[in-house]
Amino acid sequence: MEDRRWWLTRRAALRVALRGSVAAAGLLAAATPRMAGAASGDSLVPRTPPPPVRFDVIRAGSVIGRHDVNFVPADSGYNVRTLIDITVRMLGIKVFEYHHDGTETWRAGRLRAFESQTQDDDSDFFVNGHATDDGFRITNRKDTVMAPADIMVGSYWTPEIARRPLLIDPQRGRLKDQTLLGTDSLSVDVDGKAVSAIRYRLIGVTDGWVAYDDRGRWLAAELKKKGSDIFYRLRP
Repeated sequence: MEDRRWWLTRRAALRVALRGSVAAAGLLAAATPRMAGAASGDSLVPRTPPPPVRFDVIRAGSVIGRHDVNFVPADSGYNVRTLIDITVRMLGIKVFEYHHDGTETWRAGRLRAFESQTQDDDSDFFVNGHATDDGFRITNRKDTVMAPADIMVGSYWTPEIARRPLLIDPQRGRLKDQTLLGTDSLSVDVDGKAVSAIRYRLIGVTDGWVAYDDRGRWLAAELKKKGSDIFYRLRP
C-alpha cells in the first residue's frame, strides 16, 4: 500500500509540473521577415511565413518530448500549426502523457481562426475560435466566450505574444491575464554558439520565461512548476 501511495503521489506531481508546458502550445518561435506597422493598428507579427521551429522538451536532464511548429503559406497570410508530444516513463512504466495539436489562421497580420485538440493524460479538450464583427468568438468544452478582435493565442511563437496582457489558453480555450514581470538579456547556446537574447519573465498562460533573439526568433524557455524545471531547447 505504501508503494502504491508513492506512485500516485509521484504521478500527481509530474502532472502538475508538466501541465504548464502546454501553455507553451506553447512556446514557439520564428525569425521575423517583415512586421506589420504599429501605426496601422496591425499586430506586430510576421506578415510572411517564418521558418519552422523544433524544440526538445527537457526535464531533469532528460528529453521527455518535442514541440514542433510549422508555418504553412496561404492567401494573404499563413497558418501556424503547433504539435506537442510528451511522454514520461518511470522504471519503464508510463506515468504521464500529453498531446496537443493546434492551428492558428493568420491573415493580413490578424488572427482569423484557431482550433486545437488536446489529450492531457486522461482528459480531453477542444477549442474552436473565429473572428466576428464583434471580436473573436471562442468555444471550448464548457462554454463560449468573446475576446477582443486583436487577441492572440498563448503559443509564444513571436515575442509579441509575451507582451500581451490577455491571451487565449491554447488547451482550455479560456481567456487568461498575463503579467510581464520584466525583461533582461542573457546568452543562449544555439548549436554550440552563444547567441544574445532578450528574456521575458511571465505569469499567466505559462509561468517562467521565454527568450528571443533580436529578430524575434524564440531561442529557449524555462517553466517552473512545483519545484520542477522544464526547459525548451532548439533542435538543429
